[in-house]
Amino acid sequence: MAIKTVDPHAWLIITDTKTGKSMTILNDQSPEHNFPFGFTANFSNSATPPVNTATLYNLSDKHQEFFHKGYKVVLAFNWGKERKIISQGFITKLDKPQHDGTTDTHVITFTEGTNYSNIKARKLKIKKTEKVNKHKTVEKTKAGYYKKTRSSYAVTETYKRGKKKGQKHVVHHWEYGHKWLKPKKVKHRVKTRVNKTKITNKTWPKGTSYKTIIEGVAAQSGIKIAKLELAQNPVMKKPYTATGKPLNLIKKLVKPTGSVITYVRGNFEIVNPRSEKRVWYEIDDKDLLQPPSYNEADEGEKGTYEIEIPLVPEITTNVGILMKSKYLKGRFFVKSGQHTSDGENPQTQCSLEAM
Repeated sequence: MAIKTVDPHAWLIITDTKTGKSMTILNDQSPEHNFPFGFTANFSNSATPPVNTATLYNLSDKHQEFFHKGYKVVLAFNWGKERKIISQGFITKLDKPQHDGTTDTHVITFTEGTNYSNIKARKLKIKKTEKVNKHKTVEKTKAGYYKKTRSSYAVTETYKRGKKKGQKHVVHHWEYGHKWLKPKKVKHRVKTRVNKTKITNKTWPKGTSYKTIIEGVAAQSGIKIAKLELAQNPVMKKPYTATGKPLNLIKKLVKPTGSVITYVRGNFEIVNPRSEKRVWYEIDDKDLLQPPSYNEADEGEKGTYEIEIPLVPEITTNVGILMKSKYLKGRFFVKSGQHTSDGENPQTQCSLEAM
């Protein structure tokens, strides 16, 4: 494919997400927009968002004061005027300016996309309502009524016979009657059924597919998945309870499906690395800046080939590469890499794995 390396354009757009104010730095090597800046934009099939940098030179005080942590960064490049995004994220670090006597250098560090690793496990807690027994005290008015009464009274009597004849003694007798009791308020403890709300972990039943659970965990925790294409979609052999940080759960769920997590131009994606590629790029000896090199892999993994070519903004993780070089031939996919520039020499370095 001979990559056309004419009319390079590089854009760095920094936006205050609260006010909407933005600053665009354009370098097209023309007299009007000859503002060279360096950058490094990484990409890989990792669930951890890449950390990228942009290096600016000789900024005015006004421009320096515009940059703050948390501002959105969009990095774009193309051989031509059409803007093609190669990375976007948010500023996480601003280095202090460095001076070498002639040039002031400012390095901006930004993290690609949104870092979901800090989402707490409580995001996966849900509220459940159930009926429970509860006792409560109620107050009622007891009606008035007549209560039977019994009281004793003493009577002095005289013995009429026997040894004590003529002697006096006291005899007690019972007297029966009725007494009116007024109405009064009384308290009773009664049992009742009430709704109780409790916080519990989200659970999926046996037979639920991995894709359904991944989508559920993401939706519950606020993780935005731009693309979800699983190599396999098995089902759970027993009920699944979501316990732990959402991103860690998604990592564990993705592994049995044979898929990988990656960030593509700021978007969080889960893809099948060996699926038929929708985008293919043909690379031959005219494109290579140097012959490919081979990297040995750890046991159980495939080795990769390293190539360097002029910057191709469309190339990112899992893009198909058709190698037609005398040094390397075949079908590969991009496992990782980076787009770099020192302000004048934009390049793409890729690690390729055989299909």
